[in-house]
Amino acid sequence: MAERRHLSLRHLTWICLVAVSLVFLAVSAASIIGRSTVARSVHELSGHVFSVQNDVEALRRAYTDQETGQRGFMLTGNPVSLQPYLAGADATGPLIAGLGADFAGDERGRWLVDSVASAAAIWRSTAAEPQIAARKAGPLASDELARMALQGKQIFDDLRGHLRELAGYSNDMAQAQLQRINAAQRTANVIQGVGVAVLAVVVVIALVTVRRRLSRPVDELLEEVKAVADGDYDQPIHPTGPRETAELARAVEQMRLSLRASTDRLVDSELRDEQARIAADLHDRVIQRVFGLGLGLTSAAARRNLDLEGFIDETDAIIHDLRLVVFNLHHAISVPTRSTRMRSAIIDVVEGSVAALGFTPALQFEGPIDGANVRPEAHAAALAVVRESLSNVARHAQATAASVNVTITSADFRITVRDNGIGVSGGDTMGNGRRNIETRAENLGGSATIHNTSPGAGAVVEWAVPLDPG
Repeated sequence: MAERRHLSLRHLTWICLVAVSLVFLAVSAASIIGRSTVARSVHELSGHVFSVQNDVEALRRAYTDQETGQRGFMLTGNPVSLQPYLAGADATGPLIAGLGADFAGDERGRWLVDSVASAAAIWRSTAAEPQIAARKAGPLASDELARMALQGKQIFDDLRGHLRELAGYSNDMAQAQLQRINAAQRTANVIQGVGVAVLAVVVVIALVTVRRRLSRPVDELLEEVKAVADGDYDQPIHPTGPRETAELARAVEQMRLSLRASTDRLVDSELRDEQARIAADLHDRVIQRVFGLGLGLTSAAARRNLDLEGFIDETDAIIHDLRLVVFNLHHAISVPTRSTRMRSAIIDVVEGSVAALGFTPALQFEGPIDGANVRPEAHAAALAVVRESLSNVARHAQATAASVNVTITSADFRITVRDNGIGVSGGDTMGNGRRNIETRAENLGGSATIHNTSPGAGAVVEWAVPLDPG
């Protein structure tokens, strides 16, 4: 299986920084575009629409001045009264031309300006100029003045209506531009708000990523290293997190394996020395004394005609067993293996569970326990399986008896733990301890099952892993 690739801390940092920076730049660009749109709309309003409104208002005043000057001259005949008329006439020409240019691309606006100019020309040609000429010729009768005034007013009212339409259109232009400005402002605000929200989400994602990819692996590494430092040499160090922490974890794992191997060699050496001493004591003292006891029993039976055959047979069996123990001790000393501590370690685990269980489990070994090619990982896993199985019995089974059977075959290494408790139900067969039992087997290429022997007759844990082919 290919080794999992780890991002380096530098790459992780750069990815987070680039992501936050890109989102920030996008938000800033969107905000700038929105503000620029608002600025252009405001400039359009102030530079064009307001100018059109001012010119329309100036044109209305110019025509009003003309009409006022014309009526004043008709009433008084004084040439001074014609000054507003003449001044208004001079102003209307440039204003009409300017408005025509302002509405060059606006068909409706240009039509309104043309209609004002046409209405003004009709008023001047049919009312204002003929009446001024008639008044300059001499005084007019009152009924004639009244007729001319009424005629001029009716024609000028039509011009005034066109001026109102033009003013209303310019006001509509201003209102439409204000609405565009408001819409652009709202859009800019929405874009900015969404951008800030997206930026916040990206920052949160970056923080979660840093926590998941850096902080959590570092915390887990510290816990595993602390466990090893406290003496749990079977605790593996997993290479997780950025490349730097993964490399550090691999280095610590190598150190742990070396330390465990050195410790095993030291303990095995001490154990072989102790086995040699025990073998010598058994051979030189215990076996000889038991052998002498057997001879004494045989002699006593012969002299006193006693039936001591049973005792003598038992003595011979004891001598046989002791010699077998001595042979096994010498064999363990002469052929040390990686599993030299297996038997004693399992015994320690079983004896250590007595206080919690309230009884002593039966323990049986089958096969060359101290001579098989059991991998160090399987060795550690086996101790954990026995410990967790007995712990489950103590906590859940309500058992009064249990047994542990450790078997070495030609192909695999098996552990079977039985109890006479209440068994397991479908809801609790996958607790943490039991799940660990299955996981430890699967990680080593083996299998594990946890089931009831029969209803109300207790549970059995069957755990098996293959031996090291080397």
